[in-house]
Amino acid sequence: MKNILIAAIILAATSAHAQVAQTANLTLEGAQKVMNAAVEYAKANQSPGGSIAVVDAGGHLLLFERLDGSFPASATVAIEKARTAALFKFESKKLEDAINGGRDALITVGYTFLQGGVPVLYNGQVVGAIGVSGAKTADQDREIATAGAGVQLQ
Repeated sequence: MKNILIAAIILAATSAHAQVAQTANLTLEGAQKVMNAAVEYAKANQSPGGSIAVVDAGGHLLLFERLDGSFPASATVAIEKARTAALFKFESKKLEDAINGGRDALITVGYTFLQGGVPVLYNGQVVGAIGVSGAKTADQDREIATAGAGVQLQ
């Protein structure tokens, strides 16, 4: 009887544990670290401007900065690029490439499928994303975002 009780307790504990996943969250301090790396890269590489947005894993804005010289619409585009990368859990460039490769139906999904949105990872888990718009080129948008996403979080 004692062995059956112990087995039942172990089984219950195992089942309860399997029903909950542990997740990490990007903090404001972490978002600031991502932002600082992106801004530093943009300035070091002569970006003529750029809007930079950092979102959490749910695509909600944590931090935003618009560099001098950025065109006004870049703010909305940067936020949407970050949101897209966070929710799809991969770079927005992958979606832009799919559309350019003939997967036109993706356009109807309602996200921003332009390169410059990059997930932010912690221990292999997407905890947020960064989006950049308004740099010198679309490639530079992506480079700045990648620089920000590449920081080591603790």
